Amino acid sequence: MVYTQESNTIRNILKWATATLKEADIDSPGINADTLLAFVLSCDRTRLYTSPDEIISDADIGWYKELINERIRHVPLQYITHRVEFMSLDFFVNERVLIPRPETEILVETVLKNAHDKQYSNRKITIMDIGTGSGNIAVSLAKNLSNVEIYASDISQEALEVAKENVQRHQVVDKVHLLHGDLSGAFISHIDQGSVDFIVSNPPYVSESEWENLEPELKDHEPLEALVAGKDGLCFYRRIIKDASDWLKPEGCLVIEIGETQANSIIRLMESEGHYKDIEISNDLQGKERITSAKRKR
Repeated sequence: MVYTQESNTIRNILKWATATLKEADIDSPGINADTLLAFVLSCDRTRLYTSPDEIISDADIGWYKELINERIRHVPLQYITHRVEFMSLDFFVNERVLIPRPETEILVETVLKNAHDKQYSNRKITIMDIGTGSGNIAVSLAKNLSNVEIYASDISQEALEVAKENVQRHQVVDKVHLLHGDLSGAFISHIDQGSVDFIVSNPPYVSESEWENLEPELKDHEPLEALVAGKDGLCFYRRIIKDASDWLKPEGCLVIEIGETQANSIIRLMESEGHYKDIEISNDLQGKERITSAKRKR
């Protein structure tokens, strides 16, 4: 498409972008086109439809075309805009961290539901977040719980830099402590074992064979170490479930996100440890088994 001053309107540029994305087999081409133009113009999507004849500058059109070409290369929308909404909060993301998904909100909601139990009403709640990534879980819990102290770990120093930006953005520096290290090993010099109320984690859970068949947005752009968990996708669960009982208080709760076919395997792992009770599975909005929670026996 050749641009002239007359064709440089919001309406025309969106028409071109939507057609270009559709031709490249990008899902939801209209939403992608809208979102990227709103990002370039620093406006909300409503303005695109209330001012369709507004002229866009050549500089903004050039930038917009660059972003459309990135999306054609299957760079996820969230990595292009560096934004994702989670629990009604705005998070910064880049290719150093996994993009937060809506189903992970169920993990946060599960913790919030349990944390409102009367046993937590008059004291500080201690939470461990294993593999925090962008910090979306830790920050969301900190924003929704008044008397809480959260220790959030990641093996990736680059991921922790992203988490730090989100902790500062949402002004929860006093509640969220970021720690560098591998799984529960990161917490050893910071928390006493047997003192934790909740352990939460959304660990890698994709098997090596599943990874081969992932869509290019995931396979080519999201961090491999945040996705793949060995041949069966369970290697991190084995370690987390084994270690969590040492850190949790009696009646403390382990809440983890799981792959849609892993519930039975996770339940067996918990049962085989002998330290857990009240094991529950929660479904996501598509009806897929997504969150497992369990309490530590007394």
